[in-house]
Amino acid sequence: MKTILKHTILRPIGRATLATAGAITMLTALQPTCAQANVKEDPQNVRIMRNEDGSFTEFRRSPDERVIERRTYGDRQGGNGDRVLRMTVIYRKDKNGKLRSGKIHGGNGQVLYRVVYGYRRSDGKLVAEDMFDARQKRGDYVINPKSQKPEFKEKPVRCLRHRYDAQGRQLKPIVVCAPAGKTAEKLFGKEGSSHIEDPWANSGTTVNPNSRPVR
Repeated sequence: MKTILKHTILRPIGRATLATAGAITMLTALQPTCAQANVKEDPQNVRIMRNEDGSFTEFRRSPDERVIERRTYGDRQGGNGDRVLRMTVIYRKDKNGKLRSGKIHGGNGQVLYRVVYGYRRSDGKLVAEDMFDARQKRGDYVINPKSQKPEFKEKPVRCLRHRYDAQGRQLKPIVVCAPAGKTAEKLFGKEGSSHIEDPWANSGTTVNPNSRPVR
């Protein structure tokens, strides 16, 4: 099960607005690649948050706010206090601010998963999240009804279907996870890939990624 992390907020760097995006807080156990959490971009488009476990989450967005990048840094195991990149998630939104796709990278930069989002035409509510394994295509051959020839149809490793009641309130989603032996929560987190804290809301603030707790 995923643990919701509380953040330590320090100095402000400006205001901005962000529509709700999705993120996945998994893969922190992957072998990381060296990278320092230094910020050089326009501070209006960058937010850094410190997590309870001592790691840092860095959010970056494009000037048009349609591409969001989330990087998680942590201390190197057995190292001298230098920080390494553990995971990167890149999201893309459409012109209406709705998430359309995402890619999850491990600490070594390899793309691990692809995420595709689907919305209901009648009211635009999010109804589907399909996650595919980017390292190995999984699926079956099916007969194309038009050509009558077999075609490979890729299957997601996780399907999440959002539900709503008659008043439009979101109900507990239905999750189907393909890999045997592990729950969806263990693989992808309790909140799925459609939830993220908004680092730009309410005059969002950032922290110094090079700071260390006082002992």
